[in-house]
Amino acid sequence: MDEQSYFNELIKEHGRLINKICYFYATDIDDFKDLRQESLLNIFRGLNKFRADSKISTWIYRITLNSCVSYVRKNKRKSFVSIENHPELITTDSETANLTKELYFLINQLDNKIDKALILMWLDDMDYDAIAEVSGLNKATVGSRLHRIKKKLVELSNR
Repeated sequence: MDEQSYFNELIKEHGRLINKICYFYATDIDDFKDLRQESLLNIFRGLNKFRADSKISTWIYRITLNSCVSYVRKNKRKSFVSIENHPELITTDSETANLTKELYFLINQLDNKIDKALILMWLDDMDYDAIAEVSGLNKATVGSRLHRIKKKLVELSNR
């Protein structure tokens, strides 16, 4: 399989994951498209550097997360149209879309960007080892921080 075909297969398999991460960091639909394009470009450029030390999904998560964080740092905007009204970018089920919108609203109220990234990884069913690998934290720290983050989200939802 050539590199382009392999890339297309990866995107078909992991596109939803990429969309979810980009959605979280986007401020509007144009931002989402830019973040997704930047992430896809970085994944394609890095394919020949993937050493298979981790699962490909973990590697894609890390590339996408780093792409989004770098993009946001470089392109801070003062005004924006909220993307929260477009949950269909990551799901087609309307009930899931409403729950996703509510959850992302709560996550966006967290103060710490690392906490936001940790809870997103956990929501994507990444195990503590994979989260530790992507975040650079040790497994025990991941566990304790996730416990505090979940508690904080419950508090925010009860307000």
